[in-house]
Amino acid sequence: MSSPSNPNSDTGLASNLGAGLCALFPLIGGIVFYFIEKKDQLVRHWAVQGIFFGGTSLVISIVVSVVTGVLAVAHIGFLGFLIHFAWTICWLILWILGLINAFQGKRWEYPIISEQCKKLFPKLVP
Repeated sequence: MSSPSNPNSDTGLASNLGAGLCALFPLIGGIVFYFIEKKDQLVRHWAVQGIFFGGTSLVISIVVSVVTGVLAVAHIGFLGFLIHFAWTICWLILWILGLINAFQGKRWEYPIISEQCKKLFPKLVP
């Protein structure tokens, strides 16, 4: 059964479907929906959350990769592996929580990430 279209949306998608797509593809989906969806406030909320989560994930992943590489050169690669593994588990948990909340149509924010990004990029918040 497909979701009914939303006449109060620029995309015509149901709110929870648009929000879910923003959470499923955090950075890219967030950017796309941020620019094409102007009416549906739930989708706009999740577009911003997707941008915040995706951008933060990208930055943290780069930092973790650099730290892991440095630790490997210093012959303590196991510590780098543990850091990488911990980051991957944290990311996966947050991504799944975002998916669940977005597809259920709930306004939810990523812990710490959203709060800090709102301070850094206040004009992005709908």
